[in-house]
Amino acid sequence: MLFIRLFQPEDFNDVIEIERQVFCEHDPYVYMELYESVPDGFYVAIMDGETVGYVVGFISIPIRGRVFTLAVKEEYRSMGIGTQLMDKICETLKNNGSDEATLEVRISNIPAQHFYMKRGFVPAWVERGYYTDGEDALIMKKEL
Repeated sequence: MLFIRLFQPEDFNDVIEIERQVFCEHDPYVYMELYESVPDGFYVAIMDGETVGYVVGFISIPIRGRVFTLAVKEEYRSMGIGTQLMDKICETLKNNGSDEATLEVRISNIPAQHFYMKRGFVPAWVERGYYTDGEDALIMKKEL
């Protein structure tokens, strides 16, 4: 059974493990800083007692939310976990006053772009050289 709850400090190691599996961009300790600064915008997905995914979002400017990161362990993908995490963070952003949400995704990450489009995000613009390796980011947005 899957449930989504707010991140707790004891989730830190599990989140870092998932982060290292999925991404190479973030300093792992940024997650503790996010927990301290946006505790109501950091959720984990738990299945059978195991942390299998997480999402972080916050209000970046008035009425605009930002989905900072979303990740699901590879072996748990295509099970609806990412959708539930995205729904939860969008609901949280809306409840905190956002009219829209934005996120960034690598230009080369077509599967993630399709995932976001299925959830109502649309391409908005490209940020050149956004990632540390120089790859461009596609900025996507969604009306909440």
